[in-house]
Amino acid sequence: METTIAMKLVDLSFHSIAGKLGKMLEEEAALLAGVEDDVRYIVAEHKSITSFLTAMSTRSNLNVELKNWVQELSEVAYDAEDSIDEFDCRLRSTQGFFKHFLLSIKSLKDRHNIASEIKKLKVQVEDVKKRHDRYFHPNESTSSGTATGLDMTDRYSDPRIIGHFVEEAQLVGINESRYKIIGWVINKNCPELTAISLVGFGGLGKTTLAKTVYDDPIIVGGHFQSRAWIAVSQNYNIKELLKKIIRQISVNEEQLRDVSGCQDARLNTEQLLNVMDESQLVQTIRDHLHGKRYLLVLDDVWSVEAWESLSIALPQGKEGSRIIVTTRIEDVANTSCSRNRQFIFKISPLSPELSWELFCRKVFDAPDYNCPPELENIGREILQKCDGLPLAILTIGGLLASKPDNNFEEWKDLRNQFRLEMQTNKKLSKIDQILGLSYNDLPYDLKPCFLFLGIFPEDYEIGRKRLMRRWIAEGIVSDVGGFPAEKVAERCFNELVSRSLVQPSKFNYNGTVKSCRVHDMMLEVIISISRKVNFAVLLNEHPTNLPQYQKIRRLSWHEGSSGLGPNTDLCHLRSFSSFGADVPPLKDYRKHRLLRAIDLEGCSDLDHLHPKSFSKLFLLKYLSLRNCDISALPDSIEDLQNLEFLDIRGTHIEELPNTIVKLQKLVYLLGGFLTFPKGIRKLKRLTTFGTARAHNVHSLQEIGQLVDLQKLAISFGGSDLSLRMSALLSKLNGSLRSLTIWHWGDCSLKKALNEVASPPLLLGKLMIQCRLYELPPWFASLKHVVKISLFRTLLQLEDLQVLRNLPALVNLRLGIESFVNHNENLVFDRGGFAQLKFLKIERLNVSFKEGAVRSLEILKIIYPHELTNGIEHLHGLREVHIYTPNQYVIEMVKNIAANHSNRPKCFATLPQSAREEFNSE
Repeated sequence: METTIAMKLVDLSFHSIAGKLGKMLEEEAALLAGVEDDVRYIVAEHKSITSFLTAMSTRSNLNVELKNWVQELSEVAYDAEDSIDEFDCRLRSTQGFFKHFLLSIKSLKDRHNIASEIKKLKVQVEDVKKRHDRYFHPNESTSSGTATGLDMTDRYSDPRIIGHFVEEAQLVGINESRYKIIGWVINKNCPELTAISLVGFGGLGKTTLAKTVYDDPIIVGGHFQSRAWIAVSQNYNIKELLKKIIRQISVNEEQLRDVSGCQDARLNTEQLLNVMDESQLVQTIRDHLHGKRYLLVLDDVWSVEAWESLSIALPQGKEGSRIIVTTRIEDVANTSCSRNRQFIFKISPLSPELSWELFCRKVFDAPDYNCPPELENIGREILQKCDGLPLAILTIGGLLASKPDNNFEEWKDLRNQFRLEMQTNKKLSKIDQILGLSYNDLPYDLKPCFLFLGIFPEDYEIGRKRLMRRWIAEGIVSDVGGFPAEKVAERCFNELVSRSLVQPSKFNYNGTVKSCRVHDMMLEVIISISRKVNFAVLLNEHPTNLPQYQKIRRLSWHEGSSGLGPNTDLCHLRSFSSFGADVPPLKDYRKHRLLRAIDLEGCSDLDHLHPKSFSKLFLLKYLSLRNCDISALPDSIEDLQNLEFLDIRGTHIEELPNTIVKLQKLVYLLGGFLTFPKGIRKLKRLTTFGTARAHNVHSLQEIGQLVDLQKLAISFGGSDLSLRMSALLSKLNGSLRSLTIWHWGDCSLKKALNEVASPPLLLGKLMIQCRLYELPPWFASLKHVVKISLFRTLLQLEDLQVLRNLPALVNLRLGIESFVNHNENLVFDRGGFAQLKFLKIERLNVSFKEGAVRSLEILKIIYPHELTNGIEHLHGLREVHIYTPNQYVIEMVKNIAANHSNRPKCFATLPQSAREEFNSE
């Protein structure tokens, strides 16, 4: 598995090298005089190397020599790219009046330097090619060599088989789930063939749950006329799986002869099966099961193709037949499940108390399974690492149970050296094997995306956008076949979610995942692989021995001891991520000219930064200072000529330096209320700008020239500026997809919005804080808007009728003073709001009539003046959130929720401030 990662990293580096050398051939041809053929050789060799690596990525047992060769190739590729980038930085570092004169003097030296580097690179590539020819023998690549890590699963028993043989005493927390699945299986009111999907990531107990259902006395006792259990797995053979079904459902030889057309009496069942083709095997199963009530379990299905290939053998009918599918892949669960995904059962980790019960049942003796008091605290600390994963709890519990006595010091050593034990203790290897199967099944291009998650601390909430932008900045994700990098990154993220490799933690109003977490045990697997392939180095509370012979290219600091010695080589560093509030170990980033990304989000103290700390970082694409204690950006930020993403939200920065306009490649500029300099129009690639504080007419005109802006947040005051808003929106009407307007002052903005000649009708999100008194006429034409937030708009009650007719509106937030008559009831009546799923209301009296807001799922009410009426009419409601100090109102809402037909969850809290809550999503 780690070999595949190394291959992908090599591919990324060589692809980057080829692109950069090709660009040099076009733009810096003079500097490559005499080595043009060498460059072309390297580019051509890159293609053959990457083709070979792609082919090898599908193989699991590579010999030791080939693994070492791939790792060496990875380092060569990185070193080569570093050399080219270093040369590129030097070439562009000469600034000032004498730039052209000095450059002409330097050109001979630079030509010599780059020519030497190219020749050296060619020798390295040739050496790599010779080593490959020397060691790689196609017939031996999968048959010889030493299997390590996850490759052991090919040579030894499948670790997943433990799910078939779990002792009754260890079936903790499973009964409720088992009874529910059995209810689906034997439901007489559902005579049609029904597929039930059990989905969740590895080690949660999907197979165990399915086996307890399959072996339940009700099932075994004759409810079904035929039963079969088929383990599909990753590397399946459809013909062999069909044969297994036939053997288990007891098809006799006569039936086999009839279908196969072979009447040779000398052939037994196995011989007949071997002469049948796939279509004959399918027909045999269909004929035998026709008219029968059958149960088939397809365990561990990894692809939709596997499901589709097997499902055609299963006849439809009204006998009450059932199929149970266990899978880690949501796409498989969605495709296989019957009736609009009604029978998808998502497996969740065990609660802390159930985890403790399972742990004690594994470690201590029956019948009480009591833990000695002196071991309980440390036992629970060990258990926290398992994070509710039954596989990990049973495996670690088994390790402790195997020790001759329950020794406190041994338990303490396991707690303190948990990561080391995971990597070296063979008794824990099955955790790595089972969890790693999901990782091993990832497509070639997704592996480094997932490996990148290892830079984040345990239980860290990872923002989707932040993760995607980091992938792009470091070249892990790029444009593919006309699709922009952002779309490719989004597809990669969704694929990780679909495969249950990350756990969604927050969702946006439209159901997309806003943030996620990585399970602690999966994180251990990632870190283990990352260390093997030198993907990233972590500095945290765990003891860290920095690699002495490997170059550090990604460094992630999780607070605590830095672990950086005075002689640590960081000259090849490509990204630095800080996840601590204290001063990070790196203080002067000028020394690390190859940096592509600096992520300091959350660092409270950045006083250590040198005024020129970010200068000379020509390659830097990503800089986040979000929520950092910093009050100004240095003028030297102009050196960041490749910067694409700058996030200074949550800082004390109120004014952008004049040099910001030199960042011609900037795409995202995010901050608080930012005063910006003259010349901002030069940032032609800017797609996201917020929040821009327009301070004069000229500043508004300049924003209007940013014709690719898709997301704009803008604030201003005064009538002169607000009157210019009409022209601004008309200029950006073809690009804007998200608009936020903050206005303090009189009602002049109302007139400007009313006079917009060409409104941005493609808006998907709109937030307004200003006095409108009534909605502009063009609001009714916002056919694509899915989210609207209004506060201090002082609208009339009639304006609710405009909102109710917006066809795509999913999320509506009505903040403080959004309607002028806040003491009157805002009535939601029958019809309208066809797509609305989320409604948040602050300090307004609201009532719902029968048939109102049929799609509403989440209702949030902040400081209501009185009890909201008609909640019982919201038949689709799933959650009710009430924010008020009034305990009487809270109890009334809980009462309504308890008696509601849909039994929605009820949450009652008092936020620190209503405004904080209103802006929380």
